[in-house]
Amino acid sequence: MNDTRFSNVMEYEKDLWLCARCGDCSLADKIVASNREIFHPCAVKNVLGFEAYTARGRIMVINDLLAGKLELDDDLVNWAFTCTTCKNCQETCTATADGIRMAEITEALRRDLVDKGLDMPKHRIIEEYIEKEGNPYKEPREKRLELFGERQWPERAEVVYFVGCTSAYREREIAIDTVALLDKAGVDFTILPDEECCGSVMHRLGREGPFNKSAQKNIKAIEKTKAKYLITACAGCYRTWKIDIPENGHKFKFEVLHITEFLDKLISEKRIAFEAPNGIRVTYHDPCHLGRHSEVYEAPRRVIQSVKNVELVEMMTNKRYAHCCGAGGGVKSSHGELADKIAARRINEAEDTQAELLITACPFCLRGLHDGADYIKSSLRIIDIPQFLLPYVIKGVIEVSEEENPLKQEFMDYLRAHPKIFDGLKPDAVIDYIIEDDRFHVRIVKKGQIEVNPIRAENPDVELTFSEGAVRELIQIPSEDEYAARFGQFFKEPTDEKWIKFNLRRNIVKLLMKGYRKFAQKAGLI
Repeated sequence: MNDTRFSNVMEYEKDLWLCARCGDCSLADKIVASNREIFHPCAVKNVLGFEAYTARGRIMVINDLLAGKLELDDDLVNWAFTCTTCKNCQETCTATADGIRMAEITEALRRDLVDKGLDMPKHRIIEEYIEKEGNPYKEPREKRLELFGERQWPERAEVVYFVGCTSAYREREIAIDTVALLDKAGVDFTILPDEECCGSVMHRLGREGPFNKSAQKNIKAIEKTKAKYLITACAGCYRTWKIDIPENGHKFKFEVLHITEFLDKLISEKRIAFEAPNGIRVTYHDPCHLGRHSEVYEAPRRVIQSVKNVELVEMMTNKRYAHCCGAGGGVKSSHGELADKIAARRINEAEDTQAELLITACPFCLRGLHDGADYIKSSLRIIDIPQFLLPYVIKGVIEVSEEENPLKQEFMDYLRAHPKIFDGLKPDAVIDYIIEDDRFHVRIVKKGQIEVNPIRAENPDVELTFSEGAVRELIQIPSEDEYAARFGQFFKEPTDEKWIKFNLRRNIVKLLMKGYRKFAQKAGLI
């Protein structure tokens, strides 16, 4: 593999040879994946059916291309742009602790194709739109702020709300409601009058020149405001600002937050609160760029669950293993029907929860999910988080006087007194404990020292759910080894009163590297 014609892909040469063709990127499910909430992770292959669309298939094609066994033609170029770059295959992959970086490899291949003048005609048109009008929708620049009426924006503020193209020109209600929420919370914020496309579309499609040009313009405009925070309600903009722009060498001093992270902060500071007048059952779709790409899973859920009288139920695949909506990676623009079919499958998952409402946190996902619902004529209501929250804002803050679960406190005290239970775990290993929907988590500080915190973890390695009967028996056990043995018994031989369930939120390789093997062996789990 010494083909310099594909210089960008060649940076991932070692990754390409790590694939053992195991097929988890295509076929993994909840059973074979050891209680991870995985089901056939490749959303594209789930629709198109062929192995060439999975990570292992793509790697085989790329290796043959680099070896000169395949010639570049229109079919291969078309294939290269069918990946949504959602990263679900990487999360499922166990070739390394972090998985093979298929999304990055795909984007590298696209850069090589663009360098050779081989790409999708629609993508060239999008680049022309962005160059001319600063957005991919061919909308005149001067129309961008029309949705806010005659409002004048201050030149300086603590916060800049980066609207993004999709919210400004297509899903305008998200932008309007985001501004209304910030106003109701009394936030000192502004909007850039000359905001350019964040560059996400160009970066995903391998067009680095326009991407870097947009980044430089936007950074300069934001720095003029002296803002401490840049917030966005778009998952694509968020990933671009949080990851892509810094990785491409651009520097800035402001902090980047998604609107759900910022609202989570405002709620904790008691600057805003929400209450629904009647009970409502909702489910949440994790945008790929917010979840897998940026590791933001809990903030949106905390914000939704902060709304009084709202019940959040999870879909079959969620968080790290949530199925993609199909709208990312340029697929929506170049393969619209494929995107709609992928979204339709996600709508079916949401309907299975019996939720009244499907909530997401990205205008691109919102559009894609609406189109998926239309494709199968579903009547499920779909809404973005700012749109969901705005009608429920209340004056003042609800002071929730929750009675502390005494069993939770006893379990936390027990674990604090028995740190040897966690022997073998590496620092920063994190375990979430759930008893009757009440949560706390344990973090390993160093050998023999743990932190037990009375709240849910941000991104735990493992989630453990206990029946009250199992907890009552476990906290009476004096020996750490006997605790492990009884833990294993409750998992492998559950009864109606005494049982333990768990979900693995990391792949097996990473869990073993973090030291979970020792306890698993003591518990008889491996």
